[in-house]
Amino acid sequence: MNGLPSDAPFPPGDLRSIVFHWTAGDYRSLFASYHVCVALGESEEGPLAVLTSDLRANMRDVRHGDAAYAAHTSGRNSHAIGLALCGMENATPSDFGLYPVREDFIAVACRTAARLCRAYAIPVDRAHVYTHAEAALEDGYFGCAEDQRWDIARLTPSPGPLQPSDAPHAGDELRRRVREAMKDCPPAREVRGNVG
Repeated sequence: MNGLPSDAPFPPGDLRSIVFHWTAGDYRSLFASYHVCVALGESEEGPLAVLTSDLRANMRDVRHGDAAYAAHTSGRNSHAIGLALCGMENATPSDFGLYPVREDFIAVACRTAARLCRAYAIPVDRAHVYTHAEAALEDGYFGCAEDQRWDIARLTPSPGPLQPSDAPHAGDELRRRVREAMKDCPPAREVRGNVG
């Protein structure tokens, strides 16, 4: 498994948002329903951002046509990047299980999101950089049931019941970290543009 090189150019095209997820798996399993998975590599050297799906597949209105794309967020995949932290298998809001969200995974995800925001001129605000939990809250399927989503509504487990306010609280923290990471991002060549 190779990590995304820090100086690798991204393909030109029209990407307008980033959605943070977790995979609900272990720390190494990758999923093509996201564009980038933050995972442990073959050795224990720490997490890597791994490109798992072609960014160009979502550089369009995916509701039209039958071409494959990364289907990471119900109804929100057009022009959207799915960025997932590996882990959280069998997690609950009070017990993150054997593969809890890790601080080093969050750091890599936020640095990767910062690079993507800079490359595609994506504003770091709630409308453009958000969690799946925030999308689920807006779209009416937030929660812990099988057909609901709460990734990433909490960055640490808490004994209290999951609350709708948890989602924007965690999202705000991730956006703060992305903004901080952007300060250390070298200026990128603008790649956003119209595609046919």
